[in-house]
Amino acid sequence: MEDKISRWENPPSLPPTHYVDNRIFTDSEIFSEERDGIFAAIWKLVCHESELPQQGSYRALTVAGRPLIVVRGHDNEIRTFFNICPHRGAPLVRDERGTFGKRIQCFYHLWTYDLVGNCTGITRPVGYEPVGFAKEGIGLRPVRTEIIGGLVFVSIKNEVEPLEDFLGPMADHIRLHLPDDQPLEVFHYHRSEIRCNWKLWVDNNSEQYHEFLHVLNRKTGLAQPDYHERRWHLYPNSHNVIDQGAMNYGNVGLEERSEGLMPGMQPDALLVMLLFPDIMINVRATVMRIDTITPVAPDRTIVEWRGLGLKSDSEEQRDIRTRHHNQVWGPAGRNLPEDISAVEAQQISMSNGAFRYSIYAREEELRPHDDSNLRSFYQEWGRRVGRWPHNAGARRSDKTELGVVGIASE
Repeated sequence: MEDKISRWENPPSLPPTHYVDNRIFTDSEIFSEERDGIFAAIWKLVCHESELPQQGSYRALTVAGRPLIVVRGHDNEIRTFFNICPHRGAPLVRDERGTFGKRIQCFYHLWTYDLVGNCTGITRPVGYEPVGFAKEGIGLRPVRTEIIGGLVFVSIKNEVEPLEDFLGPMADHIRLHLPDDQPLEVFHYHRSEIRCNWKLWVDNNSEQYHEFLHVLNRKTGLAQPDYHERRWHLYPNSHNVIDQGAMNYGNVGLEERSEGLMPGMQPDALLVMLLFPDIMINVRATVMRIDTITPVAPDRTIVEWRGLGLKSDSEEQRDIRTRHHNQVWGPAGRNLPEDISAVEAQQISMSNGAFRYSIYAREEELRPHDDSNLRSFYQEWGRRVGRWPHNAGARRSDKTELGVVGIASE
C-alpha cells in the first residue's frame, strides 16, 4: 500500500522533459513570473486589422496587466499606446472599442492627443509656464507594434527581437494561410472567462491526442485511414504546425467542405498551428478560428475566439462560412463546450493538491499523438520563466536546456 501511495507523491520514472510539476498551474508567484517573463517580454497578438475598419477605430485591452489602446490613425497606420494619460494616469478610453474623431481626450482634466500620440492640448496651459512645461514635452507612451498577415502584434518590451525573427519559419505558414493578396476579416467574435490555468487551454489547443474527447473528431478525423501519416513540424521559440489532414464530415451528417476554401487549404482538411505562447490558428477547410489568451489568475483565463473568412466573400459564401464555423465552434458549437469542461475539470485536480505530476511522455515519431510539441512548449516556458517545469520549486540559474527527446526542429 505504501508503495502505491508514494508512487503518486514521487516524480514518475520518466525523463524530466516528459512530465511537469502541477504547481506550475496553481502557484501565484509563478503566475506573476509568467506575466513578466512571457506576456510582457515577447510578442502578443492583440487583434486582426479588420477589427480596426476605419481611421480612428480603436480597441482597448490588457496585456500582462498593462492597459493598451490599438488605434488606426488618420494615415491608416496602426499604432499602440498605453491607455494612460501621462498627466495623472487616468484611462484615456473606458469602452472596449469605438472610433475617435480628430483627437483623444482624457475625461479627467481634458488633455488631448492626436492619433500619432502627440499631445495637442493642455487645459489652462498658463499654469505651467512658470516651470517651462508645455504640450510639446509630453505624449502618449508608445508600444511596439508589427503586423503580419493582418495579425496585429504588440510587445511591451521595446528591445524584443523583430516579429519576423521571433516567428522564424512560422512566418511562411502565416503568409500562406493569411496572404496579403487575399485579405481576411473577422466575422465572429466571442470571449469567455474559463476556470483554469492558461497553459491548460494551450495544451488542449495544441495536442491532437485529446481528439478522442470529441465525438465529431472521432468520426470525422480519427476514423480516416491516413490520420496517423501526418507529422508535427516544430520550430524555434516553440512554435509548431501539423500537416493538413482530411476530415470526413459525411460521417456526422454534415456537408463536404470542398468549395470556397480558405487560402492554402485542401478540400475538407484540418490544420492546426500554435504560436508561442498562446495563439492557436485552427482552419477547417472553409473557415479559420484564432484563439488568444489573457491570463487573469492562476486558475482564471480569458479566452477570445475569432472566426475569419475572406473579405471578398459574397453574402452567400459568408453564410456558408458562418454555418461551418458554428457547427463545430462558436459558443454553442459541438467542440468548444467539451474543451472547456475538460480543462476546468483538470484545474480542480491541480488545485486540491491530490495530483502532483502530469505526464507528457508519448513518442510517436512526430505523428499526431506525439507529445513532442507539448514538451517543447514547457521547455520554452521554463527557459523564459526561469524555472524547471518538472520541478517548480527549482529556479534555473542559466539557459541550459535539458533537451527534449522526440523533438526535431526544422
